[in-house]
Amino acid sequence: MNLIVWRGLFYKSWEHCKIEKQADMLAVESIIVGNHQGKIYNVSYVLKINAEWCVQEFEITSEIDGVTAVVLGKEQGEEWLINDQLRSEFRGLHYIDISVTPLTNSLPINNLHMAIGEQHVIDVLYIDILANDLKAVKQRYSRISKDQYLYENCDSDFSSIIQVDAKGIVKSYPGLFEVVAENVAK
Repeated sequence: MNLIVWRGLFYKSWEHCKIEKQADMLAVESIIVGNHQGKIYNVSYVLKINAEWCVQEFEITSEIDGVTAVVLGKEQGEEWLINDQLRSEFRGLHYIDISVTPLTNSLPINNLHMAIGEQHVIDVLYIDILANDLKAVKQRYSRISKDQYLYENCDSDFSSIIQVDAKGIVKSYPGLFEVVAENVAK
């Protein structure tokens, strides 16, 4: 089991994340609290991740300024069932990216097994928690060293160099997130 605490620099947040191996999958449970652009929020999410680091199911519960919302997602083959509705616009998306956490950047990093110098453009289900918005986006990951990846949002000019640990978990995402504590429990 891994326990990680991230500090959100942009989102003015703290996240406590637990990653636990269960049989042939990973179970992730996390809690985030923060204050961004005058919005006080808390987010809890649960992910079920297969051995290839692809999310099979997620549950995200958020409370923003006292208003609660829940987003449930389940992959069914090439389709996504979101809050019990089939969403055809997300067909074929194998990755999710939750806006207020760096953990979901670790998913493609661990799934793609890139060699140094290699890059991939991927289609992602982007979940913007604070805007209550889900959309398909394109992202590019390029491995630039043993522990660094260039992340680029193909729909904007945003890019950043992400540093990961030996397990591919994000340690530093300049301007957005940084690990402040990590513990591997037995």
